[in-house]
Amino acid sequence: MFDSAPLPDDDATERRTILVVEDDENTARATAYHLTRAGYRASISKDGLAALTALKAWQPDALVLDLMLPHVDGLSIIQDVRRWAPDLPIVVMTARQEEKDRLEALRLGADDLLRKPFSAKELVARLEALFRRAEVRVGDDLPDGADVSLGDLEVDRTRLEVRVAGEVAPLTPLETKLLWILVEEKGRTLSRDEIFRRVWGGERQRGDRSVDVLVRRLRRKVDESGGQYTYIQTEHKQGYRLQAVPKAFPLRRHRG
Repeated sequence: MFDSAPLPDDDATERRTILVVEDDENTARATAYHLTRAGYRASISKDGLAALTALKAWQPDALVLDLMLPHVDGLSIIQDVRRWAPDLPIVVMTARQEEKDRLEALRLGADDLLRKPFSAKELVARLEALFRRAEVRVGDDLPDGADVSLGDLEVDRTRLEVRVAGEVAPLTPLETKLLWILVEEKGRTLSRDEIFRRVWGGERQRGDRSVDVLVRRLRRKVDESGGQYTYIQTEHKQGYRLQAVPKAFPLRRHRG
């Protein structure tokens, strides 16, 4: 038995807490050990049901989870968590080879994905990158002149919000990172390879669709809202750019 999900204690309140959800004891303990060595507090849940119980009892600073879990699988956890914790950084670690499973994890709201086996240094680097991106939401990582008004999209540096038609868009850290990249390059088409490098680091593998999945997620929150414009435009075989384009509303037919 190695399940462990303690509440943060008083002498470690300044250390970020990571919940590791993994049913393989060796992998769970090794992951927690390396996270602790990197300066985090690591807690372990061995199955999906225990993980959801722990998450709702106390929300960690990040979630690292496997997809194949007893009782409740990792995909279901991601879907559930995103209903009430849209900003929680989620890193998936999986041995699954099927692309559809990895893309589904990203579609449901995972921020990053590591294939097993992976190095502890890579996991720590991915988490640190997500935490840096999350700091965008509190203004520490905003570039100068970040306030943007485009159509009915507002990137408000003063209030630290992204709004569409006056409504706050509940973006995850990864979606926020993509939006900032598009804002910085407003009007310029970015290739999928360039977006992949700037969002995840490294080089995009041939046929990898992670960028398209992330773009669809962002579109659901800024393009398919109640506003009058779309913002993430597709250039066929080239990539994506940020530009406000009025939505085409069907004309009403008048009966004579």
